[in-house]
Amino acid sequence: MTHSPKFSTLSPDPRRRQPRPLGLSLLLALGGLGLSLLPLQATANPAEGTCSAPRPGRYAVMGEGELKGEPLARLLLETWKPDGSLQGVRLERRGRTYRESTYTGRFRPISNCRVAIERTYLNTMSTSQVVLDPQGRPRFSLGVLPDVLMVSRWFDQPEQRCSAALLDGVVLSQQQGRDWRGQQWQANAVVQREQWLAGQVKGLAISSYGPTVEEATYRGSIEVQPDCLATIQQKDSLERTYNYRAIVLADGSGYLYLQTDPDDVTVAYLQRISAAAAP
Repeated sequence: MTHSPKFSTLSPDPRRRQPRPLGLSLLLALGGLGLSLLPLQATANPAEGTCSAPRPGRYAVMGEGELKGEPLARLLLETWKPDGSLQGVRLERRGRTYRESTYTGRFRPISNCRVAIERTYLNTMSTSQVVLDPQGRPRFSLGVLPDVLMVSRWFDQPEQRCSAALLDGVVLSQQQGRDWRGQQWQANAVVQREQWLAGQVKGLAISSYGPTVEEATYRGSIEVQPDCLATIQQKDSLERTYNYRAIVLADGSGYLYLQTDPDDVTVAYLQRISAAAAP
């Protein structure tokens, strides 16, 4: 049972010293100790520094990690809107399975330079945190669900149409992946040098599979949609065929790709370093 408070109708005795309001007393005490009175959120982690508000815009995201012992790799083409909502397309490898889906979600600042993200994929919620650069652009993120290990890198993706001509020139890359051998996933690493012209590529790949090192040349082609999503097919000098889904970076800096062949999981940033193809 609760009781309503009783209020006196008597006027205060002017001879008695009235107590200071609690808020004022606390304010004076903190000031006397030399403590900052700035909002807690702004001073919670001074090491973060100061960043602009999260910047709406379009971004390409490349992530890799592990889920329940299986390799996990992902590309996102994502748009952040001024109202805090987001939408995008997800290209994902989970073990030997590849799938694509659209999604929606929200982002919100949780400190000066950090943002929390919630995305809903096919009725499943995922959460992550992203760190911003001083201009408020997302740069790196970490999945925060307990059963997922996922680290991602972010790229600005201007709102403009893409074409294969954006890749003309020399492209270099280094990448690490997994291949399915002997009924288990094993690590590999590759460095590549490519020459692109009019949607056609000629390249050299040097690959390491632990005790084995391989060198092969390859050729291939890319089909680029106006929204910058792309499909790549390649065949190497050892007569092996490779298939990828990709996001061409609209500023001409290169492309991101994700391998779709069931026995190989590779996600990588391939950087365009020269606008003119080498002889």
